[in-house]
Amino acid sequence: MRSQTNILQTVVVGGGSVGLLYAARLALAGEAVTVVTRSSLQANQLTQKGITYTGLDGNTRVVPVSASPIERGLPEGNLYLLTVKQTDLSGLLPAFRKVNSSARVIALQNGMGHQELLNGVLSEQHCFFAINTEGARRLSGTEVVHTGSGTLRVGAWENGSDSDPVILYFVNWATSAGIHTILEKSIKPYAWRKLMANALINPLTALFEVPNGALLENPHTEKLMRELFLEASAVAEYAGQKLGEADWQEIVTICRNTSRNLSSMLQDVKRHRQTEVDSINGYIVKQGHVAGIPTPLHETLLRVITLKSSMGMWKEGGDSK
Repeated sequence: MRSQTNILQTVVVGGGSVGLLYAARLALAGEAVTVVTRSSLQANQLTQKGITYTGLDGNTRVVPVSASPIERGLPEGNLYLLTVKQTDLSGLLPAFRKVNSSARVIALQNGMGHQELLNGVLSEQHCFFAINTEGARRLSGTEVVHTGSGTLRVGAWENGSDSDPVILYFVNWATSAGIHTILEKSIKPYAWRKLMANALINPLTALFEVPNGALLENPHTEKLMRELFLEASAVAEYAGQKLGEADWQEIVTICRNTSRNLSSMLQDVKRHRQTEVDSINGYIVKQGHVAGIPTPLHETLLRVITLKSSMGMWKEGGDSK
Protein backbone atom coordinates (compact mmCIF):
# COMPACT_ATOMS: atom_id res chain seq x y z
CA MET A 1 0.00 0.00 0.00
CA ARG A 2 1.46 3.38 -0.99
CA SER A 3 2.02 5.97 1.70
CA GLN A 4 -0.25 8.96 1.32
CA THR A 5 2.73 11.30 1.74
CA ASN A 6 4.40 9.79 -1.31
CA ILE A 7 1.48 10.09 -3.71
CA LEU A 8 2.33 12.41 -6.58
CA GLN A 9 0.04 15.26 -7.51
CA THR A 10 0.54 15.01 -11.26
CA VAL A 11 -0.58 17.63 -13.74
CA VAL A 12 -0.69 16.54 -17.38
CA VAL A 13 -0.41 19.68 -19.49
CA GLY A 14 -2.03 18.98 -22.85
CA GLY A 15 -5.21 17.18 -23.88
CA GLY A 16 -3.89 15.63 -27.08
CA SER A 17 -3.28 11.95 -27.78
CA VAL A 18 -0.14 11.62 -25.65
CA GLY A 19 -1.57 13.66 -22.77
CA LEU A 20 -4.79 11.65 -22.63
CA LEU A 21 -2.90 8.36 -22.97
CA TYR A 22 -0.63 9.04 -20.01
CA ALA A 23 -3.33 10.65 -17.90
CA ALA A 24 -5.58 7.62 -18.34
CA ARG A 25 -2.90 5.01 -17.72
CA LEU A 26 -1.46 6.75 -14.70
CA ALA A 27 -4.90 7.44 -13.20
CA LEU A 28 -5.63 3.73 -13.58
CA ALA A 29 -2.55 3.11 -11.41
CA GLY A 30 -4.35 4.89 -8.57
CA GLU A 31 -2.66 8.29 -8.41
CA ALA A 32 -4.19 11.77 -8.59
CA VAL A 33 -4.08 13.26 -12.11
CA THR A 34 -5.28 16.63 -13.39
CA VAL A 35 -5.36 17.38 -17.12
CA VAL A 36 -4.81 20.96 -18.30
CA THR A 37 -6.43 21.64 -21.67
CA ARG A 38 -6.41 24.43 -24.21
CA SER A 39 -10.19 24.92 -24.11
CA SER A 40 -12.79 25.15 -21.36
CA LEU A 41 -15.03 22.85 -23.43
CA GLN A 42 -12.59 19.95 -23.32
CA ALA A 43 -11.87 20.52 -19.63
CA ASN A 44 -15.58 20.39 -18.81
CA GLN A 45 -16.07 17.27 -20.92
CA LEU A 46 -13.17 15.49 -19.21
CA THR A 47 -14.40 16.45 -15.74
CA GLN A 48 -17.93 15.25 -16.52
CA LYS A 49 -17.19 12.17 -18.64
CA GLY A 50 -13.64 11.15 -17.77
CA ILE A 51 -11.29 9.66 -20.36
CA THR A 52 -12.61 6.81 -22.49
CA TYR A 53 -9.45 4.72 -22.81
CA THR A 54 -9.03 1.74 -25.15
CA GLY A 55 -5.98 -0.36 -24.35
CA LEU A 56 -3.84 -2.57 -26.56
CA ASP A 57 -6.02 -5.50 -25.54
CA GLY A 58 -9.03 -3.80 -27.15
CA ASN A 59 -10.83 -3.33 -23.84
CA THR A 60 -12.40 0.08 -23.24
CA ARG A 61 -12.94 1.68 -19.88
CA VAL A 62 -13.85 5.12 -18.57
CA VAL A 63 -11.19 6.70 -16.34
CA PRO A 64 -12.27 9.60 -14.07
CA VAL A 65 -9.88 12.58 -14.05
CA SER A 66 -9.92 16.20 -12.99
CA ALA A 67 -9.39 18.85 -15.66
CA SER A 68 -9.05 22.62 -16.02
CA PRO A 69 -8.38 25.01 -18.92
CA ILE A 70 -4.99 26.71 -19.24
CA GLU A 71 -6.68 30.11 -18.93
CA ARG A 72 -6.96 29.38 -15.19
CA GLY A 73 -3.21 28.85 -14.98
CA LEU A 74 -1.44 25.71 -13.86
CA PRO A 75 -2.98 23.93 -10.86
CA GLU A 76 -0.73 23.07 -7.95
CA GLY A 77 1.23 19.85 -8.31
CA ASN A 78 4.63 18.39 -7.63
CA LEU A 79 5.04 16.81 -11.09
CA TYR A 80 4.07 18.32 -14.44
CA LEU A 81 4.02 16.18 -17.59
CA LEU A 82 4.32 18.64 -20.46
CA THR A 83 2.77 16.89 -23.48
CA VAL A 84 1.84 19.81 -25.74
CA LYS A 85 3.40 20.14 -29.18
CA GLN A 86 6.42 22.31 -29.90
CA THR A 87 4.17 24.81 -31.67
CA ASP A 88 2.22 25.45 -28.42
CA LEU A 89 5.17 25.53 -26.04
CA SER A 90 6.14 29.21 -26.19
CA GLY A 91 2.71 30.33 -25.02
CA LEU A 92 3.00 28.21 -21.87
CA LEU A 93 6.39 29.45 -20.71
CA PRO A 94 5.02 32.33 -18.55
CA ALA A 95 2.87 29.84 -16.62
CA PHE A 96 5.87 27.64 -15.87
CA ARG A 97 7.74 30.59 -14.38
CA LYS A 98 5.21 30.41 -11.53
CA VAL A 99 5.64 26.68 -10.81
CA ASN A 100 6.80 25.90 -7.27
CA SER A 101 10.56 25.34 -7.11
CA SER A 102 10.00 22.00 -5.35
CA ALA A 103 8.03 20.65 -8.34
CA ARG A 104 9.51 18.80 -11.30
CA VAL A 105 8.64 19.16 -14.96
CA ILE A 106 9.02 16.37 -17.53
CA ALA A 107 8.85 17.57 -21.15
CA LEU A 108 7.74 15.07 -23.84
CA GLN A 109 8.03 17.19 -26.98
CA ASN A 110 8.97 15.82 -30.40
CA GLY A 111 11.78 17.42 -32.34
CA MET A 112 14.51 19.59 -30.89
CA GLY A 113 14.73 23.12 -29.54
CA HIS A 114 12.37 22.79 -26.57
CA GLN A 115 15.26 22.23 -24.20
CA GLU A 116 16.59 25.73 -24.81
CA LEU A 117 13.12 27.27 -24.37
CA LEU A 118 12.42 25.49 -21.08
CA ASN A 119 15.84 26.17 -19.62
CA GLY A 120 15.05 29.84 -20.09
CA VAL A 121 12.32 29.63 -17.41
CA LEU A 122 13.24 26.55 -15.36
CA SER A 123 16.49 25.56 -13.66
CA GLU A 124 18.22 22.40 -14.85
CA GLN A 125 17.55 20.57 -11.59
CA HIS A 126 13.80 21.16 -11.95
CA CYS A 127 13.40 20.35 -15.64
CA PHE A 128 13.63 16.82 -17.02
CA PHE A 129 12.91 15.39 -20.45
CA ALA A 130 11.30 12.24 -21.78
CA ILE A 131 11.33 10.30 -25.02
CA ASN A 132 8.07 8.49 -25.69
CA THR A 133 7.65 5.79 -28.33
CA GLU A 134 4.17 4.68 -27.28
CA GLY A 135 1.52 5.02 -29.99
CA ALA A 136 -1.79 6.78 -29.34
CA ARG A 137 -4.72 8.13 -31.33
CA ARG A 138 -7.15 10.71 -29.98
CA LEU A 139 -10.67 10.09 -31.26
CA SER A 140 -12.21 13.09 -29.50
CA GLY A 141 -11.52 15.43 -26.60
CA THR A 142 -12.31 12.59 -24.16
CA GLU A 143 -11.41 9.43 -26.14
CA VAL A 144 -7.98 7.93 -26.73
CA VAL A 145 -6.80 4.61 -28.16
CA HIS A 146 -3.47 3.03 -27.25
CA THR A 147 -2.22 1.95 -30.69
CA GLY A 148 1.30 0.70 -30.05
CA SER A 149 3.65 -0.37 -27.27
CA GLY A 150 6.92 1.41 -26.68
CA THR A 151 9.30 2.85 -24.10
CA LEU A 152 9.36 5.98 -21.96
CA ARG A 153 12.89 7.21 -21.24
CA VAL A 154 13.18 9.93 -18.59
CA GLY A 155 16.18 11.97 -17.51
CA ALA A 156 18.05 15.24 -17.42
CA TRP A 157 19.02 16.68 -20.79
CA GLU A 158 22.74 16.11 -20.32
CA ASN A 159 24.88 14.61 -17.56
CA GLY A 160 22.28 15.07 -14.87
CA SER A 161 21.44 13.27 -11.64
CA ASP A 162 19.50 10.02 -11.76
CA SER A 163 18.56 10.16 -8.07
CA ASP A 164 15.91 12.91 -7.91
CA PRO A 165 13.24 11.51 -5.53
CA VAL A 166 10.22 12.86 -7.47
CA ILE A 167 11.53 11.51 -10.76
CA LEU A 168 12.44 8.17 -9.17
CA TYR A 169 8.95 7.87 -7.73
CA PHE A 170 7.42 8.71 -11.10
CA VAL A 171 9.51 6.06 -12.86
CA ASN A 172 8.40 3.41 -10.34
CA TRP A 173 4.82 4.63 -10.62
CA ALA A 174 4.86 4.54 -14.43
CA THR A 175 6.34 1.06 -14.35
CA SER A 176 3.56 -0.11 -12.03
CA ALA A 177 1.09 1.29 -14.59
CA GLY A 178 2.52 -1.06 -17.21
CA ILE A 179 4.62 1.57 -19.00
CA HIS A 180 8.11 0.37 -19.92
CA THR A 181 10.03 3.20 -18.25
CA ILE A 182 13.80 3.74 -18.06
CA LEU A 183 15.63 6.41 -16.06
CA GLU A 184 18.60 7.84 -17.97
CA LYS A 185 21.39 10.15 -16.81
CA SER A 186 21.32 11.98 -20.14
CA ILE A 187 18.36 12.14 -22.49
CA LYS A 188 20.14 14.04 -25.29
CA PRO A 189 21.31 10.96 -27.28
CA TYR A 190 17.81 9.50 -27.16
CA ALA A 191 16.32 12.84 -28.19
CA TRP A 192 18.44 12.68 -31.33
CA ARG A 193 17.26 9.14 -32.04
CA LYS A 194 13.62 10.13 -31.51
CA LEU A 195 14.20 13.12 -33.78
CA MET A 196 15.45 10.74 -36.46
CA ALA A 197 12.38 8.51 -36.13
CA ASN A 198 10.04 11.50 -36.27
CA ALA A 199 11.90 12.98 -39.26
CA LEU A 200 11.54 9.74 -41.22
CA ILE A 201 8.04 8.63 -40.25
CA ASN A 202 5.95 11.74 -39.58
CA PRO A 203 6.41 13.79 -42.77
CA LEU A 204 6.06 10.79 -45.08
CA THR A 205 2.84 9.64 -43.42
CA ALA A 206 1.55 13.22 -43.59
CA LEU A 207 2.54 13.55 -47.25
CA PHE A 208 1.00 10.27 -48.39
CA GLU A 209 -1.76 10.26 -45.74
CA VAL A 210 -1.14 6.71 -44.53
CA PRO A 211 -0.66 5.08 -41.10
CA ASN A 212 2.89 4.45 -39.91
CA GLY A 213 3.04 0.79 -40.91
CA ALA A 214 2.18 1.51 -44.54
CA LEU A 215 5.64 3.02 -45.03
CA LEU A 216 7.20 -0.43 -44.61
CA GLU A 217 4.74 -2.10 -46.97
CA ASN A 218 5.96 -0.22 -50.03
CA PRO A 219 9.60 -0.65 -51.17
CA HIS A 220 9.69 2.90 -52.52
CA THR A 221 8.70 4.56 -49.24
CA GLU A 222 11.01 2.27 -47.27
CA LYS A 223 13.89 3.21 -49.60
CA LEU A 224 13.06 6.88 -49.13
CA MET A 225 13.10 6.42 -45.35
CA ARG A 226 16.54 4.86 -45.62
CA GLU A 227 17.85 7.76 -47.72
CA LEU A 228 16.44 10.26 -45.23
CA PHE A 229 18.17 8.35 -42.43
CA LEU A 230 21.57 8.47 -44.15
CA GLU A 231 21.20 12.18 -44.89
CA ALA A 232 20.29 13.04 -41.29
CA SER A 233 22.94 10.72 -39.84
CA ALA A 234 25.67 12.90 -41.31
CA VAL A 235 24.20 15.91 -39.50
CA ALA A 236 23.87 13.95 -36.25
CA GLU A 237 27.50 12.86 -36.45
CA TYR A 238 28.58 16.50 -36.78
CA ALA A 239 26.60 17.16 -33.57
CA GLY A 240 28.47 14.38 -31.79
CA GLN A 241 25.83 11.66 -32.18
CA LYS A 242 27.04 8.54 -33.96
CA LEU A 243 24.13 6.67 -35.54
CA GLY A 244 24.38 3.37 -37.35
CA GLU A 245 22.54 0.26 -38.51
CA ALA A 246 21.16 -0.53 -35.05
CA ASP A 247 19.51 2.89 -34.95
CA TRP A 248 17.98 2.34 -38.39
CA GLN A 249 16.58 -0.99 -37.25
CA GLU A 250 15.15 0.68 -34.14
CA ILE A 251 13.26 3.16 -36.33
CA VAL A 252 11.90 0.28 -38.41
CA THR A 253 10.78 -1.42 -35.19
CA ILE A 254 9.05 1.76 -33.97
CA CYS A 255 7.29 2.06 -37.32
CA ARG A 256 6.18 -1.57 -37.14
CA ASN A 257 5.09 -1.41 -33.47
CA THR A 258 2.96 1.66 -34.19
CA SER A 259 1.71 0.37 -37.54
CA ARG A 260 -1.91 1.39 -36.86
CA ASN A 261 -0.97 4.80 -35.56
CA LEU A 262 -1.67 8.01 -37.46
CA SER A 263 1.33 10.25 -36.78
CA SER A 264 0.71 13.56 -35.04
CA MET A 265 1.87 15.34 -38.19
CA LEU A 266 -0.68 13.51 -40.32
CA GLN A 267 -3.41 14.32 -37.80
CA ASP A 268 -2.41 17.98 -37.87
CA VAL A 269 -2.52 18.07 -41.67
CA LYS A 270 -5.94 16.42 -41.70
CA ARG A 271 -7.22 18.91 -39.13
CA HIS A 272 -5.66 21.87 -40.98
CA ARG A 273 -3.38 22.72 -38.07
CA GLN A 274 0.20 23.89 -37.93
CA THR A 275 2.60 20.93 -37.81
CA GLU A 276 5.87 20.38 -35.95
CA VAL A 277 7.84 19.90 -39.17
CA ASP A 278 9.95 22.99 -38.47
CA SER A 279 11.25 21.56 -35.17
CA ILE A 280 11.80 18.11 -36.71
CA ASN A 281 12.97 18.15 -40.33
CA GLY A 282 13.56 21.89 -40.08
CA TYR A 283 15.98 21.34 -37.20
CA ILE A 284 17.98 18.87 -39.29
CA VAL A 285 18.04 21.32 -42.20
CA LYS A 286 19.25 24.18 -39.96
CA GLN A 287 21.95 22.07 -38.36
CA GLY A 288 22.99 20.88 -41.81
CA HIS A 289 23.44 24.49 -42.91
CA VAL A 290 25.61 25.17 -39.85
CA ALA A 291 27.72 22.10 -40.58
CA GLY A 292 27.88 22.66 -44.33
CA ILE A 293 26.15 19.31 -44.92
CA PRO A 294 23.51 19.17 -47.70
CA THR A 295 20.07 17.91 -46.64
CA PRO A 296 18.00 18.16 -49.86
CA LEU A 297 15.50 15.42 -48.96
CA HIS A 298 14.71 16.88 -45.54
CA GLU A 299 14.53 20.37 -47.01
CA THR A 300 12.06 19.16 -49.64
CA LEU A 301 9.86 17.51 -47.00
CA LEU A 302 10.05 20.66 -44.86
CA ARG A 303 8.79 22.78 -47.76
CA VAL A 304 6.14 20.31 -48.93
CA ILE A 305 4.61 19.70 -45.48
CA THR A 306 4.68 23.41 -44.67
CA LEU A 307 2.91 24.13 -47.95
CA LYS A 308 0.40 21.31 -47.50
CA SER A 309 -0.42 22.44 -43.99
CA SER A 310 -0.75 26.12 -44.90
CA MET A 311 -2.97 25.30 -47.89
CA GLY A 312 -5.27 23.29 -45.64
CA MET A 313 -5.38 26.09 -43.05
CA TRP A 314 -6.13 28.62 -45.80
CA LYS A 315 -8.87 26.41 -47.25
CA GLU A 316 -10.49 25.96 -43.85
CA GLY A 317 -10.39 29.71 -43.28
CA GLY A 318 -11.91 30.30 -46.70
CA ASP A 319 -14.67 27.76 -46.15
CA SER A 320 -15.61 29.30 -42.85
CA LYS A 321 -16.43 32.69 -44.34
